[in-house]
Amino acid sequence: MTSKERVLKTIRFEKTDRAPFAVLNGQMWIAARHGLTMASMLDLPDAGAQLLVDAYREIGTEIMTSGCAAAWPMMEVMGGKVKMDAISAEILTRPLSSLDEIENFDVNEVIAGMRQEHYYQRTLVQMRGMRRIVGDECMIGGGFFGPFTMAAQMLGVEDFMVELLVGEEEDVLKAIDFAAEIVIAYLEDLIECGLDLITVPEPAASGDLIKPSDFEKFVLPADVKVRDRLADKCPAYLIHICGKTDKLVGTVAETGMSIFSVDSINMVRAQMDSAGRCALFGNLSPAHILSNKTPDEVYAISRALLESMKPYGGFILAPGCDLAPTIPLENLQAMARAAREG
Repeated sequence: MTSKERVLKTIRFEKTDRAPFAVLNGQMWIAARHGLTMASMLDLPDAGAQLLVDAYREIGTEIMTSGCAAAWPMMEVMGGKVKMDAISAEILTRPLSSLDEIENFDVNEVIAGMRQEHYYQRTLVQMRGMRRIVGDECMIGGGFFGPFTMAAQMLGVEDFMVELLVGEEEDVLKAIDFAAEIVIAYLEDLIECGLDLITVPEPAASGDLIKPSDFEKFVLPADVKVRDRLADKCPAYLIHICGKTDKLVGTVAETGMSIFSVDSINMVRAQMDSAGRCALFGNLSPAHILSNKTPDEVYAISRALLESMKPYGGFILAPGCDLAPTIPLENLQAMARAAREG
């Protein structure tokens, strides 16, 4: 059974030889280990495709990731300024100073401009290169922020949260819908280049930041829209939300999302709430476990989690979020070994 077959069977709740292991993204972690930034990695002759594949194989992940730097060009096309020479891009100037300014932009013009930008094009080169190297060996996930978080990035997360609390609901929804069209266009391009797992992080939708009722009103409908528009081209869809998501599992599962990537919550309880409707992905803490424990301890924690989830199926062992630069390779390999040993 290939890694791709194992992951697909897992998210369909079909019988597999064992649970898969995967990391969530990890591109910045890989770039940092090689003394690169996301931008300088994309400027390699193959846009970093071979370097990423080699690193993911060394980790032992059964899902690789590409296409994580292409959303920043959208900020610049809309008039913002982005610094690309740090390990990750840094937004120096936001394109919006108020949400009603979204009316000044034509989403199709923004998409057309984004598609011409250098790093956007390099991201597509990277995806094509990775797919050419791995073939059907494993799934390649990709994407950037979901619509809610993308809209928050246009204004700034803190200011966006204020708008969510006291602003005009219509302005918030317009900004999210605008962002959804950009996310869809970007994912369509990645799918054409070989993407077969849509990966959509929504960090601004963390349970530490917004209420479950706001999640249901502002976040989930836009993500479902993205999922539905692309379902014929790429039916596998992973949504990741940081922080307290225990009250969201049932809601997400009800929509038929393929995979819900979760942070530090009770996984058995989450699997019961999911009730076979949505696979779960997680949830070893990058900060508390993977950065601070020994490989033997990580292995033991992974084995215990795998055993607790075995009766339910539909589980992918993974970190609870993106990889912190302090995580030793050996700890990720310990997770992979725990999964391989069933």
